[in-house]
Amino acid sequence: MRLIFVANSPSPNTVELYNALHRRHDTEVSVAYLSRRNAKWQDPSFPTDHDILESRNLSPFPSRVNTAFCPGLLLRLLFKERRARIIIQGYSNPTNFLLILAMSFLRPGADWAFWGERIKKSPKSHPIRFLVKRAVISAISRSRRVYAVGQAGVKSYAEHGVPERLLRSLPYTKDFSVYQSPETTHDNEVIVTTARLVPSKKIDQLVRVFSDLADAYPDWRLNIIGDGAMRPELENGIKENLRGRITFHGYAGPEKQSEIYAGADLFVLPSMHDGWGMVVPEAMAAGLPVITTDGVMAGRDLVRSGENGFLLPPGQSDPLKAILLRVMRGDLNLKKMGATALDSVSAYYPEHVSEDLVADISTGWRGRE
Repeated sequence: MRLIFVANSPSPNTVELYNALHRRHDTEVSVAYLSRRNAKWQDPSFPTDHDILESRNLSPFPSRVNTAFCPGLLLRLLFKERRARIIIQGYSNPTNFLLILAMSFLRPGADWAFWGERIKKSPKSHPIRFLVKRAVISAISRSRRVYAVGQAGVKSYAEHGVPERLLRSLPYTKDFSVYQSPETTHDNEVIVTTARLVPSKKIDQLVRVFSDLADAYPDWRLNIIGDGAMRPELENGIKENLRGRITFHGYAGPEKQSEIYAGADLFVLPSMHDGWGMVVPEAMAAGLPVITTDGVMAGRDLVRSGENGFLLPPGQSDPLKAILLRVMRGDLNLKKMGATALDSVSAYYPEHVSEDLVADISTGWRGRE
């Protein structure tokens, strides 16, 4: 089976799925990247056949708008790759958008699928966005399959009119084994979070809630992994008596993250929204119960409130404060919840996800012989 993925740029959310497919004996995998836009992240081992194409940028503001256009790729996929199964990831650039339309209308019955994060509603007050989205929905409804990132994504495409028979969940994945370090003994109880320090991640909310409870529970600490524009503001806002109890680690790679997680008791991510939120399964793989919001799509798929963590409404401090109070009082069995969290992530490893994908392509894409 020959598979071709068409993606915007290299991403840690997807590369390990490609590599898991590459390791199989029944698949030949190629990835066409339209740009090196995600240049801050580079994977050191990339066995999959991949091309980073020379695209034309159609915008005078390339940092704001993804306008990579690669006509050569369009022609190759439309007229040369007749036996390949093609999976188009997203529609946020002209190449993917035009390829989706062309596959739908110029090659009816072709073996192609769409893969994307949850689709949001575009108000009619933004007519171009509205019309683009309607065109995409109409076109992908003629594909073999529509893969959404997580069950919330599946629901969103169904609500936009994609036939349910076409819909399947295809989550982002990675090898989580690096996070399964032996637990370390520590004298204090520790909450940890990993996030970009930007307003939508609501780390300021977590800091405020922790600070409100900290005086009554002096054994608790807060570790913050990640960097961003809000870091100076957050650091400067820490109360003097808490400066030794709230630690900013900055950016940390998987190995360093794993070390910090091994000394923690609980993971918290209070984001307003996240298309997936890979840090959720990463923390679960480290055996940590997770408190997050239902704006985080991975949380919706993985977190079962009261069993392996808690799922809270986004943007509200009171529910987060109430749960952290129960945690700090010792009302919850975090060890048991962490063990359940570890079991919950087993189906999200690359080998498992790739196995499900190949099985679905082989037997589920309608119209295959």
